[in-house]
Amino acid sequence: MSIQSQDVSQSPLSRIAAPIAILAGALVIITRLVIILTVPAGDDLEAYVLTATHAINSVTSIVAFALLLFALIAAYDREARPAGMLGVIAVGAAIIGTVFMAGDWWYEAFAVPRIAEVAPEVVDTFVGGRVLTGGLSSFALFGIGWLLFGVASLRARVFPAAISIAILAGGFLSGVPVGPAYLPGGVVLGLAIVWLGAWMMRTTGMETIDEGSHARA
Repeated sequence: MSIQSQDVSQSPLSRIAAPIAILAGALVIITRLVIILTVPAGDDLEAYVLTATHAINSVTSIVAFALLLFALIAAYDREARPAGMLGVIAVGAAIIGTVFMAGDWWYEAFAVPRIAEVAPEVVDTFVGGRVLTGGLSSFALFGIGWLLFGVASLRARVFPAAISIAILAGGFLSGVPVGPAYLPGGVVLGLAIVWLGAWMMRTTGMETIDEGSHARA
């Protein structure tokens, strides 16, 4: 699939889209890998949520998903016109899903440790009812939103097709609420966002060089 050249928005957010995307993607990757490598199985979970590792990684996850919102909006700014109505729906869905996921990590960072302090015996059985519904909704909305954004980007043909497909795949996996799916899915999505940021940085640099050449001509 060929990549159509498009006019790059000169909004302030668009101009810093590349570093925001790289930072957001890197933090998503790091925090998912920390979970994969450090979260214990079984009865040690109550002790783990009281550790500094859990505290730092959970707060960093909130920051990661907050920055992911900025990266999403900045990336959409570059493909808004060719993405059309599907792009509007996709970016709206991805925003809602990412906000829900950031809220999920607020719960992990601040509510879960307090529960483990005052009632450690209920940590394994506390999730249920509306808490479970909210958690599953966060995963579903996040996955659907980023999957749609990948599809919209693929159709818009502003970004390389491989990046759009990686976003689509990472979004799909991130929406499956089981560790073996959403954690690797988060890594894939983070890599896709870092890749997108690097691509935007390279293309912006090339456009700057071209503009300078035309000015000297």
